[in-house]
Amino acid sequence: MVAYLDFFVSLLGILYLWWEYRAHWMVWVAGIIMPAIDVYLYYEVGLYGDMSISVYYLLAAFYGLILWTMPGYGKRVKTSSGKEVLAITSMPLRVALWLAVAFLLIWAGTWWFLDRYTNSTVPVQDALTNAISIVAMWAMAKKYLQQWWLWFVVNIIDVYLLAYKGLPFKAGIHVAYTVFAVLGYLRWRKMMREASLTEN
Repeated sequence: MVAYLDFFVSLLGILYLWWEYRAHWMVWVAGIIMPAIDVYLYYEVGLYGDMSISVYYLLAAFYGLILWTMPGYGKRVKTSSGKEVLAITSMPLRVALWLAVAFLLIWAGTWWFLDRYTNSTVPVQDALTNAISIVAMWAMAKKYLQQWWLWFVVNIIDVYLLAYKGLPFKAGIHVAYTVFAVLGYLRWRKMMREASLTEN
């Protein structure tokens, strides 16, 4: 059962990547389905930090869907089809500093909890991906360009963790995620610049 679900979520992850790359709101629909399945998967293999983060992903996906599709929220730009969407923006320094503090607190707290109260064999790494993912998902919901940097780091760590824990399909999809983090950053940066030129 775990192997089948791992394979299905990995296939859905490809669609997720494509929609995120294109900054399309459907990324959040996939973002609701995948973590719901991941909660079960991670529980079965003992990745409790990732299991907890999947619950957060589920809630964050609803939040992101609202932000990306709700008219009037945040800075909006018009697409080539004339539709208004939430603009891709660069993360302000004050937000980056706040996120850095939040990351350190979440990492330390999660590491302590996993080490003390679970049988996790990788508490440091599991807590690290957990903490980065929390701030990255929030940054993605806000449509900050720099969210791609965070996902790049998370995915490199997750490739090792998932392979180590016997989830080869998910490890493989995280290799693709790592490549797409670079491609996604370049595309979003281009889209942001084009939107800025259109405004001017």
